[in-house]
Amino acid sequence: MSAGTTPGGSGGLARPGRADAGSERRADPPAPDEILGRALAAAPDPELARVALSRVGESPIARDLLAEPATVEVAVRLLGFSTAAADFLVAHPEEARLFGDGRPRGREELLAEAADDVARHGARPGLRRFRRRALLRVAARDLTGSPYDEVVPEISAVGEVCLEVAVREAAREASPGPADPGDPGRAKVDVSLAVIGMGKLGGQELNYASDVDVVFVHNPAGAQAQEGASRWAAAVIALLAQPTEDGVALRLDASLRPEGRAGPLSRSLASTLEYYRRHAATWERQALLKARPVAGDVDLGRRLLDELSEVVYADHLEPSAIEDVRNMKVRIEEYVRARGKEAVEVKRGRGGIRDVEFAVQLLQMVHGRRDPTLRDPNTLRALSMLAGEGYVSVADADTLASSYRFLRTLEHRLQIARDLQTHELPEDGAALTRLARSMGLTDGEELRSSYERHADVVRGLHEQLFYRPLMEAFAGPRAPRRGTERSSTEELLHGLGFADPGAAYERFAGLTDPVTRLGKVIGHMFPVVAPALALSPNPDAALVRLERVAERLREDPETADLLASDPGIARRVSVAVAASSWLSDLLATRPGALAIAGRSAETIAELDPRDALLALGVSYAAGDLPVPELGRALTAAADRVVAGAVGRAGEAPPFAVIGLGKLGAEELSFASDLDVVFVYEGEGPEAFEEAERAAGAVLSEIRAAGYEADADLRPEGRSGPLARSLAAYLEYWERWGQTWEFQSLLKARFVAGNELLGRRFVSAAEDFAYPDILSLERIAEIRRMRVRMEEERVRPVDARRFHFKLGYGGLADIQFAVELSQLRHGRGHPSIRRRHTLEALEALAEARLVEDSVALALGEAYVFLGEIKNALELERRVSAVALPATPEGQAALARALGYEEYPRQRFLEDYRRITRRARGAMERVFYGEDAASG
Repeated sequence: MSAGTTPGGSGGLARPGRADAGSERRADPPAPDEILGRALAAAPDPELARVALSRVGESPIARDLLAEPATVEVAVRLLGFSTAAADFLVAHPEEARLFGDGRPRGREELLAEAADDVARHGARPGLRRFRRRALLRVAARDLTGSPYDEVVPEISAVGEVCLEVAVREAAREASPGPADPGDPGRAKVDVSLAVIGMGKLGGQELNYASDVDVVFVHNPAGAQAQEGASRWAAAVIALLAQPTEDGVALRLDASLRPEGRAGPLSRSLASTLEYYRRHAATWERQALLKARPVAGDVDLGRRLLDELSEVVYADHLEPSAIEDVRNMKVRIEEYVRARGKEAVEVKRGRGGIRDVEFAVQLLQMVHGRRDPTLRDPNTLRALSMLAGEGYVSVADADTLASSYRFLRTLEHRLQIARDLQTHELPEDGAALTRLARSMGLTDGEELRSSYERHADVVRGLHEQLFYRPLMEAFAGPRAPRRGTERSSTEELLHGLGFADPGAAYERFAGLTDPVTRLGKVIGHMFPVVAPALALSPNPDAALVRLERVAERLREDPETADLLASDPGIARRVSVAVAASSWLSDLLATRPGALAIAGRSAETIAELDPRDALLALGVSYAAGDLPVPELGRALTAAADRVVAGAVGRAGEAPPFAVIGLGKLGAEELSFASDLDVVFVYEGEGPEAFEEAERAAGAVLSEIRAAGYEADADLRPEGRSGPLARSLAAYLEYWERWGQTWEFQSLLKARFVAGNELLGRRFVSAAEDFAYPDILSLERIAEIRRMRVRMEEERVRPVDARRFHFKLGYGGLADIQFAVELSQLRHGRGHPSIRRRHTLEALEALAEARLVEDSVALALGEAYVFLGEIKNALELERRVSAVALPATPEGQAALARALGYEEYPRQRFLEDYRRITRRARGAMERVFYGEDAASG
């Protein structure tokens, strides 16, 4: 088949047909080329289909298989969308027969098919061949209109069959059963192994490219059985997940097992039961909501889950477990917005798949303890049961189910295209149109419109499912309700993470008191307010802070009208009090605080500096200001404070304030000190005394405005005068300047005062900061300085791993790597003379003075660690230099940073990975082959 096949030509699949223009044979079946032309026109991407047919049809086997008209229509639909399908068929042309029989298949038929593939091709290639063929067969049916409810069970069945065959084949490799007579050294171990499907496999709702979460359990207990079962489980994983030239059969993940990766691959039934009953965290019990025996000894698996039902659905949620219960709460909107993915992330975006799944799971956890009918691992079946039992209205459940099917189908289309685990809508217009046509829509614009409509529906119902019952509970008379209604409301509050639901009930009742206008408005805003509190590290404390703010706001007659006119302000205030006691204090004490909180990031510069700090804190809490924009905005506010202080300092000789450190670099965090030095122009004692007075007055004014000002970077430090003339600075640098002082001058920036003098200072500082040649002695001194900083200022040694300012791979590593590169090359490359760390990194990489990999590692760490620092400092506006020491504190930080599932574990994994790469990049700059060159 040639690549030049046209829609009207057969391309070698069939002979072109002919028909006389005026004959009566128009009622005859269409000619093959006409069928092909119509099929190509209907394909998601006709040109992609044409090229794919050409590639696949180069094989005579495939060409014959695709010659049938019915086969062509199905094939073109798939090949016009999935490059993964074309690649598979080019490698295995005989598999084109899959288009001839696309009927649904059950587990037993699939099992026989997989066993046949293994017998013909061997275990590893056979399972991979089976999985690709089976899923492409489903995908072809999916793309030609099969409903979601028919497609997903078969995808899940394919995964189960791969596991079942792998368990049987691995039993031979690992030999956990009777001893091999030919190998008397191998002891007989009579052991049975069950595979428990978790997540989407457990729920029978697997994706085309899902990770497949499993847990292994065996019987009996004992050392020999443990060894045999672990060897067996490892062989299953290797058989399915080990990459080969044909890829993997399943992306298998066993990290949800007890103790995670630190635990044995398989545990005995008794050991597994003991672990979950005595040691399991609440998130582990939550994961068991989706557990289902899928392969191996299924009876053993059922026995395990039957005995664990009392653990999964305990009589009540212990207050001590609420910290982990909150780990379930999906921080989708905040997490994705901060990464610019809110409108394109089908899984975790606003109104995405996780909104539906989490809503259903939390309702199961809250109500399934007393209602066993709700204990179904499948999302749609569980939602149906929730509606049938009255926990969700039938109309809401039907609407939510319809949107869930749309979103999951869209997710499937994204994964069919290249057999990759992806959840983001493409930015490319052609790719978006192709995706839309695969969904039966006209173009990308219609797809985006449909997606936004479904996302809005899901988000609205998600909020209602959690918070509408609460809103209704507090919408009545002032007196708190009694009896079963109050009990169910407190139960829901408990499930949302409030450790003292009785006290929370009373506080919410007070906040929504309909006697006051503000109470009525907050009652209507409940679906906006309650999620922010439930998502906070400490919902009870956040609620107390909100109550305090509301008491202050009741005194302002315009408050209620402002909230009613702009619901976004209610959300911003709620996330602010949930994130920070410092912001709560400002909201409760600052006049006009509500209007300030409603300011967009673009208009904050118009505010008084003190108001700007409140507005910036709220914007950061709301996810509107990521690093480094936050640093620049905080610096702009501080600059105005310094300028105001200089203006109030009174008469002085020509006088300027120079920013160093983070102030100079425009990288302030919420609790940064303002590093400043003072320069004046003039001679004699009178000029000096007046400049000293002005400098002292400026420092006092800055501190009175709520900032910590630090002038210790001046020559001679605290023992030297506050202010020096420019001539005195030049003399000092020339005669006594030290390497660290020249390094600090890299950040020098004029901030306030006499601009001409300030710019002369900065220009002179550059001459000293960027030498003609950076000597080997100075390079060695900088290296020693960095080592000494870590060894002497971070104690004990173990603390260095999580001291994100001065420790391993921390901010100091990034700063020193960038500044050493600037000191070495800045004289000959003026373009790299940037104060801001990220700008300097970009300039260094663009000038090819650091490797791209180094710049990427350092830049990623800069942003990541900056987010950590700001998230910690936002709470009380107190300087933070290290991760919290307790697991609870680390989990709270992880949630604040947007980690949604198993937050502490995944945050720490990212922290270790990112800081390890940053340390490696720093060492590359410090000690690489060209590090000593000038």
